Amino acid sequence: MTLRRVLHVTEAPLGGVVAYLEEVLAAQGDSPLEEVTLVTPEINLPALDRAKGTRLRLVPFAHERGSVMGLLRLARLTVREARAIRPEVLHVHSTFAGAMVRLCRPLIPRRTRIVYCPHGWSFLREGKPALNRALALAERVLSLGCDRIICISEHEREEALAAGLPARKLVVIDNGVTPRPAAAPIRREGPLKIAFAGRFDRQKGFDTYCEVMRRLGDAARGIAIGRAIVAADQVSIPPNVEVLGWQPRERVFDLYREADVLLVPSRWEGFGLVAIEAMQAGTAVFASRVGGLQDIVREGETGRLFTPGDAEAIAAAIRSTTREALTAMGQKGTLRFHDRYTAARMNSQILQLYIEMTGRDLPILQERMNIRDCA
Repeated sequence: MTLRRVLHVTEAPLGGVVAYLEEVLAAQGDSPLEEVTLVTPEINLPALDRAKGTRLRLVPFAHERGSVMGLLRLARLTVREARAIRPEVLHVHSTFAGAMVRLCRPLIPRRTRIVYCPHGWSFLREGKPALNRALALAERVLSLGCDRIICISEHEREEALAAGLPARKLVVIDNGVTPRPAAAPIRREGPLKIAFAGRFDRQKGFDTYCEVMRRLGDAARGIAIGRAIVAADQVSIPPNVEVLGWQPRERVFDLYREADVLLVPSRWEGFGLVAIEAMQAGTAVFASRVGGLQDIVREGETGRLFTPGDAEAIAAAIRSTTREALTAMGQKGTLRFHDRYTAARMNSQILQLYIEMTGRDLPILQERMNIRDCA
């Protein structure tokens, strides 16, 4: 028996989850799988442009963050697609999609195996302790509705175990991105260039980034890649920051290469995909000491770690680090990226998990995705 059909589902708009899906779908859509389907908010379609293949099908739906009706549409579409194509694997991404799909487990074909990737635990986010305990309890109950849970960092697995989730269902598969061709070093002069990439919201710490840039003043120039998703996330932009909006991924990698530092001031983070993208580009990463960022960034070697929200400490760390030291951190970061965070390794491990869950074989796909070399 062979693995033929995979159904992916997410409600997450733009950002790291969509970048992750672009890598996964690009590999699976250009493979011997008969069909790879993604149910996703329609806002994500332009960002998934690279994930094309003759076997890839996108099923968009109208959804805004916090929309109950959007989540109900997602549940209805997922059940409809699962019954129509009868996938061997249903791979669901992010918290709300994970909750809706697992609640619908009785309506999904019995032989379909469900794998859930939270991309950051909801019970580790800012909030009241009682609420986070309730969210952890919900995750324990909902774990009954899936066969495996992918943790995107070792830190995420440790937090899951501490919250009482079943160890037998937890699998660590680090995020990865496709390496870009090596390019000639860029000669950097003048004020330090400090990049930010992601949603302009509280989770990603965009307000902290703007405050750091205000404190640095003429000593630094900022480039902010992304935008606010909801009006409540709007913050005042300092004059030394240029807002570029969402950019094609190839352009994003070019912008990383032009920067001295990528600043990742997230308040909570399951992984922090932008950090490894910057490392691949040879850029030092200064990041919050939260979530998977603690696994990615090696303090003083590939970048710096700091307390979330401490703008003055972040600004002081940037002021005290020379451009030469930042360049050396970027070079070490590139070596760490190739050793641990490539898309080939991630995709081969995901496929191995599918095969182990279903008992189905895919020898041709194994060879194409270099499983034997990457395992």
